[in-house]
Amino acid sequence: MKAIVFDSSTIISIAMNNLLWTLGPLRKQFKGEFYIPLSVKEEVIDAALRTKRFKLEGLQIQNEIVEGNLTLYTEDLIKEIHEIESIANSTFACNGNDIHIIDKGEIAALALCQKIGAEVLFIDERTTRLLIEAPNMLASILHNKMHKQVHINKENLSFIHERMKGIHILRSVEFGVAAYELGLLDKYMPQKTQETKRQLLDAVLWGMKLRGCAVSDFEIQQIMEKEIK
Repeated sequence: MKAIVFDSSTIISIAMNNLLWTLGPLRKQFKGEFYIPLSVKEEVIDAALRTKRFKLEGLQIQNEIVEGNLTLYTEDLIKEIHEIESIANSTFACNGNDIHIIDKGEIAALALCQKIGAEVLFIDERTTRLLIEAPNMLASILHNKMHKQVHINKENLSFIHERMKGIHILRSVEFGVAAYELGLLDKYMPQKTQETKRQLLDAVLWGMKLRGCAVSDFEIQQIMEKEIK
């Protein structure tokens, strides 16, 4: 079965941009399942429902599970989570001390990808993406932040890369672009012209960026140039 896994950060960004309703059409287009692990549900639904500020978003995300647009993976991931956590959070060290770089929700999402053989992981948090895609850049960022030498455990890094092999890392900006390309957002354009298309896509990309997605201004410019011709 084709599968995509969502981390908390991307679900939150989609919800805060009022785009949860696009999950259904995009899942049908993908012809597979959209999964979240229990720890993501605890963060984006359970924790949200205990607040005043995010309760509405929590209810809306919960409804996506009820409607079948998000599938909650309830099987045990304890072994996989422990394995990834122990390796990932001891991959970088400073002054002989391991640097904690990845939290429970992200670890659970990675573990779920590994468990079900997911093709794509949606995650907005920059650190986890760099751990998988550009560990040397992450080491440089940690060095600049801590002003000390950061060492990489290459054996641990090889383990992570082997387990995540074949998984494509995407962000909420790519989710928004997919919704845009499929015409799901056309209703927000009073008239379909080059200018209104540009305004719509710009709004989507900046909405994602300003609500937590790690995407640079340059990347936004590149996407705009590619999509608006």
